[in-house]
Amino acid sequence: MKKQKILSIIQVGFRVILGALLLIAGVLKLQDNSALFETIAYITWIPNVFKSLVIDTLPYLEVLIGALMITGVFKRAAIPAGALIYLSFFIFAIYGFGSGMEGDCGCFGEVEDGNILAMVLGSTFGWSMVIRNGIFVAMAGVLFIDTNRSLYRK
Repeated sequence: MKKQKILSIIQVGFRVILGALLLIAGVLKLQDNSALFETIAYITWIPNVFKSLVIDTLPYLEVLIGALMITGVFKRAAIPAGALIYLSFFIFAIYGFGSGMEGDCGCFGEVEDGNILAMVLGSTFGWSMVIRNGIFVAMAGVLFIDTNRSLYRK
């Protein structure tokens, strides 16, 4: 199998995984955004207007971008938007860990609710969140590799 074909298959897999994670996270936040609210409220240097904007729109953006990534509709816009969301989460994970934020970010709902995704991926600030989000950013980065060009020059 050609390297471009393998990369193309990997990209589809990454796109669907990242899209599904966004979709699930968005739906869980729509059901209960209290952890997101508490996390955003902790950041004192962000203006309240921006905090409200993030709390009110982030779950809907996650659902929309996640659905678009899964279906492959509007890939040219959905992939960069999804990558930007994951990059933001990565930066926020570093900030939260570095500033000593405690508790649950609300990324995948509350673990106490018996949510398997929250139990597996976790939502507590720490090295595991930074590494996890770094992996997601790397996966999103793979989506920008052009499979129509030769991967190796002869």
